[in-house]
Amino acid sequence: MRKLISATVLALSLIATQAFAIPELQLYIPGASYVDGDDTWVISSNTFELWVIGNAEKGPISGVYLAAAYTTGESGEIKITPTGGSTPLATAFSGGDGTKPLLGDGSDLTPHAPWGAGTSWYSYLLGDFTSSADTIYDYTPGISGQGYGQINKYDVDITGYASGLHFDAYDHYESGNHSNYKYIFAPNSHDAENGANPVPEPGTVVLLGAGLLSLAIYGKRRRNS
Repeated sequence: MRKLISATVLALSLIATQAFAIPELQLYIPGASYVDGDDTWVISSNTFELWVIGNAEKGPISGVYLAAAYTTGESGEIKITPTGGSTPLATAFSGGDGTKPLLGDGSDLTPHAPWGAGTSWYSYLLGDFTSSADTIYDYTPGISGQGYGQINKYDVDITGYASGLHFDAYDHYESGNHSNYKYIFAPNSHDAENGANPVPEPGTVVLLGAGLLSLAIYGKRRRNS
């Protein structure tokens, strides 16, 4: 009986540890490639679904914003619409060349790339992340961890902005007593962007190569039959 209780406690402890290892905020694009050099989910399309994931098990995450950085001098249109909705999010703030979005305590996203010289940005208010109804993971390839939180999904439609956009999520969560605040942003390894054709992960390259090899063998067999 003691062994069973110990095993149960250990399992629950492991689950809790995994949940707390998941970042408070992260971004993910289904169908995108994870580019190791940038530690970012990248997709070449100008229309895609963007997930903003909040790990509310650490505490309610309040006043979350989504920022979109673009190369200064470029222009276009950005539509970010809650999936299933019809009204795009309104721009909450914008910043000119070299400026950076500010967290709730007045600090900026330094040293977060690509904010800084040569970059301008818009931000959009997403609201609070308080639910633990969704199963969430650490979406970085090769990193394990499962927990419960809130996933907001948005349909993104971009015209113009030839160099693409870089997305980040930020602001703060409240600790258990709701009086201690930590100002946060999605780590560099949990950002998202669209732009030039991304370099696929090694695993993707292997699968693609295997598929092409299979097609070549199949074609050769057909010619020889």
